Amino acid sequence: HFESQGTPVMIGGGELAFTLLGVDFNERTGEARFLIMDPHYVGPDELSQIRPKWVGWKSQDSTTHLGTKLFQQGELYNLCLPQRPSCV
Repeated sequence: HFESQGTPVMIGGGELAFTLLGVDFNERTGEARFLIMDPHYVGPDELSQIRPKWVGWKSQDSTTHLGTKLFQQGELYNLCLPQRPSCV
């Protein structure tokens, strides 16, 4: 999706909603990291306030601002994958 459309992916599931900006997959270890932006941040435009809690690279086991794992086993997640118009 990122290569063909270049748009972020909005994800919602359980108590969470966040935006996926990128994926880093390590072929050697099989581990994946996700560049996540939490759209609920309200505050000053200061990187020290925003990173790494509201925007940053996360693993599937990273905890969220609610203290839960980023992706929880047994939860269903909705993905919104915006498509660019073909004329763009």
